[in-house]
Amino acid sequence: MEEQDRVAIYRLHAGFCQILADANRLLIINELGKSELPVGELARRLQMNQSNVSKHLALMRERGLVDTRREGSNIYYSLADSRISDAIRLLKDVHADQMEKRRSLTASIIDS
Repeated sequence: MEEQDRVAIYRLHAGFCQILADANRLLIINELGKSELPVGELARRLQMNQSNVSKHLALMRERGLVDTRREGSNIYYSLADSRISDAIRLLKDVHADQMEKRRSLTASIIDS
C-alpha cells in the first residue's frame, strides 16, 4: 500500500471516530444493527426527540455510515455496512473488560 493511500485510510478512520464520539449516535448504530428502521421508530426506541435523531442520521448518512430506502412516505435507515455494528460491539466489549479490571483493582485496594 502506498503512503498516500495509508494516509487517506487514516483520515477516513479519524472521520469515522468523530462520528462515534457521540453516545446518541452509538445508540442509533446499536438499533440499526438489529434492523432497518424509520426515524420515528428510532426516536421512540431511544426516547429521543425525532428532530435530534434526524440530525444525527443526516450526519451519519453524509459520512457513509447509514443508507436510506424510501417506502411510501417513510424513509428507512440501515447501516451501510454490517461491520460497523461489529466494530462497535468489539469496542463495547473492550470497554466492558476495562471497567471490570478497574473494579477488580479498586476492590483489591479497598481490601488491602
